[in-house]
Amino acid sequence: MKSQALRDAILAHLRGAPVPASSRDLARRFLKIDSPDEETCRRLLVPLLESAPGVTHSSDQGWMAHPAGPGGAAAAAVEPSPRAAPGQPPPPRIGRAPDSLPIPLPPPESLRDFIALASDGAGPAGSGSVRSIYLLPVLEGEPCRLERIPDAPPGDEPLPEDLEAAESGGPAKDRGSDRADPPRSAGPTREDLESLVETVGDLPLLCHRVGRELDPVRRACADAGLTLAARRISVAKLGHLLLGLKASHTTLDLAAALGVESRGPDDGAGRVRLAAACFLRLVPILEERGIDNLEMLLEFQEMPAAPRDLSRYAFTADDLKALPAAPGIYRFLDREGEVIYVGKAKNLRNRVGSYFAPSAASSAKGRAILDQVHRLEVDPVASDLEAALVEADLIAAHRPRLNRQFEVHERPAPYGPRLSLAVVMRDAPVVDAAGIACTIHFTRAGRYVAKVRGIDDRPESGAWSRAARLVDAYFESPESSRRPGDVPAADHDIDWQLVATYVREHRDEIHLLDLDECASTGEAVDRLRVLVGAASAGAHGRTVAR
Repeated sequence: MKSQALRDAILAHLRGAPVPASSRDLARRFLKIDSPDEETCRRLLVPLLESAPGVTHSSDQGWMAHPAGPGGAAAAAVEPSPRAAPGQPPPPRIGRAPDSLPIPLPPPESLRDFIALASDGAGPAGSGSVRSIYLLPVLEGEPCRLERIPDAPPGDEPLPEDLEAAESGGPAKDRGSDRADPPRSAGPTREDLESLVETVGDLPLLCHRVGRELDPVRRACADAGLTLAARRISVAKLGHLLLGLKASHTTLDLAAALGVESRGPDDGAGRVRLAAACFLRLVPILEERGIDNLEMLLEFQEMPAAPRDLSRYAFTADDLKALPAAPGIYRFLDREGEVIYVGKAKNLRNRVGSYFAPSAASSAKGRAILDQVHRLEVDPVASDLEAALVEADLIAAHRPRLNRQFEVHERPAPYGPRLSLAVVMRDAPVVDAAGIACTIHFTRAGRYVAKVRGIDDRPESGAWSRAARLVDAYFESPESSRRPGDVPAADHDIDWQLVATYVREHRDEIHLLDLDECASTGEAVDRLRVLVGAASAGAHGRTVAR
């Protein structure tokens, strides 16, 4: 219900009432708030009734509506304003003289006075131009009635039993074909936006993410020639600064971190209630830090996140900044020198640094690493695929406990479990080298076996001899008689899972030999020579060795 309609309903009730009504009674009837505090309820009613003709309030009687006097003008009495404490702004006066301007709400005196806002757009996932705006005023920590702008079109307003179900967390009744699909709102009109600007007044606007919720509304107001200049509170920024959540966290992430129960659908109405509830949980945390007024809050939320204290580790922030911005492998070790986690990165500096960002402790894996790591080691490599393969090699060698605890196995490759492979990769160019060399990575039965560096087009080189020995061992081993489909499930190790995604995504770009497709050592080596020649020449695309 919009403010004007709500004001008219209260006014009609007061005019028909035989006795004055208390603030608690009006708040319970029309704002759906059951508060035991008469003064809190009175403050909630001030924005609605201060401009209503003929409505007055007195502390000993309550609210009353006076009949219209001569000429149709309603009698209006202004209750004497109570004295304010020294240094404090005077409380708002209820009622107004016939020709005076409406009395605005005073500036908020606590962090618990605000208007929560959410918006839904006409585009996919609520993007695009504003279609619906949801406002939830909160005064003294008490949520008022939720207002939607524009009003829901006919048939779109939830029925009373649906509202009760939403409040209790249960599903709405399935009405099947009893109710036609409602027409979609065309968006707020200029009159709607004027009402919004008037409703907000001096109160701050609170939303989860300003760019998602509030900025589209400000643009709509600007297009209508209006200015929405309210101060803005972003609970997303506060969740990042106070709780260490990622800067891109969702409203549900914040609610889970604060223990706020999420009820109802993930739409504008649900998000605005959730944002308000989350902020009220954050207020005590802010107050513990001495942030107890709006100006301090606005200044605090623009501060950058404090850097993590690295004094307990064997490396510094400068060490993290000095890491190469290149593909590579990183290892985290504990105080005993045991490798606890191995990872790969397209950019070592960014990836390793992210583990020690202010938001790193927002996941169980991040917290475990922060608690157990003491020092780190990195190995730059020539490409992303080499990083995936070397990572598999190190995990096979060290069996780090945090990899086993947190790694999620990838989906199998769509072309089947190719478990015995020789992957040929071109090494990074070396200055003054005679030519471009390659590295061959071998896996067997899903486990990383070894790599041979320095492979080039010279068949008599020691590197080729070692590669031939590895291939020969594959064919001589009893394991070679087992086809991929015969490998027991227990032998499918994490090594294959780590490289399968890369092989699947780059299958037409890499030089790869499936050893299970070769009949002998000689055939496998001959095919490898073709692949090495293609890789050394810098050939792009898939090379087939026959």
